[in-house]
Amino acid sequence: MRAITIELSGDESRYVVSDVPEPVMGPDDVLVEVHGAAINQADLRHAPSHFATSEGTPLAPVGGLEMAGQIIALGQNVTGFVIGDRVMAMAGRAWADRVTVDYRLAIRVPESFSWVEAAATPVSYVTAHDCLVSAAHLEPGETVLVQGATSAVGIAVVQIAKYLGAAKVFGTTTKQDKADRLADLGCDAPIVRGVSNVVDVVNDATDSVGVDVVVDVLGAAVVQENIDAARVSGRIICVGRLSGTDGRFDLNEFSRKRIHMVGVTFRTRTMQERFDVTARFCREMLPALENHQVQPVWDRCFSLDDVADAEAYLKAGSQFGKVLLMLQDVN
Repeated sequence: MRAITIELSGDESRYVVSDVPEPVMGPDDVLVEVHGAAINQADLRHAPSHFATSEGTPLAPVGGLEMAGQIIALGQNVTGFVIGDRVMAMAGRAWADRVTVDYRLAIRVPESFSWVEAAATPVSYVTAHDCLVSAAHLEPGETVLVQGATSAVGIAVVQIAKYLGAAKVFGTTTKQDKADRLADLGCDAPIVRGVSNVVDVVNDATDSVGVDVVVDVLGAAVVQENIDAARVSGRIICVGRLSGTDGRFDLNEFSRKRIHMVGVTFRTRTMQERFDVTARFCREMLPALENHQVQPVWDRCFSLDDVADAEAYLKAGSQFGKVLLMLQDVN
């Protein structure tokens, strides 16, 4: 079958379309014919271990971390699904004609969704929901600052925070046109970095109290800004590192405010923890997705053969929403 693998040549690596063996199903797996997948920032690292070792397989490193498709076979232990069901999931080795995924990680695609909408959902929206409900413990009426709000996960955080009852959502970006689109998605106070001072905007709107929750997709460049914008006993959730991993901050101010800082990743979670996150997402968010109260956002679709173009487009950073790889029709 076709798949996108990492080709290594000396110190260089690139993604190429290859012919690889069919995936082998386990008793808890569903076999999915992939219709669409997404390319994420993590995919830009070209790290074979990110796709192979982290999923516990010695097979050739097939790229991709999420997909949407149709079930074509079931393992003997699978319950709750039948052949023909449309599913989406956070799943390694997703850039392929077919992929196996443990059925407890599979999310039923809402009937109203196109394949494009489904492919744009798993990583960003599952991560955003887990970030807000499990890490931040967001309560209705609280205020939220999203650093890097026009990233794919940032867009999801903005929408889900409003859906969960946040009183005011601030979101940072670097361009006015993106700020305008954030406002259309429910962001109460889009902030264009370089035009407005983030902490000043937050303080002006909160009577200098600060926000209850900061969701940080950017990382190193805004660590101190996060602390300055947070209220006493505020929560900072570190979900991304788009601006780097090595940040410095004032420990005195951090301690004075009694800040709670929590890191979010799925790579170090047990399979049971992943199952639990998926099950909660299905219970709490699928109705909102079905009713379009929360709407997946994508920017552009590429074919599997155009993965190099998709990668270059994502690196350029002009996108608003997901960059997708479509393997089948886009209806």
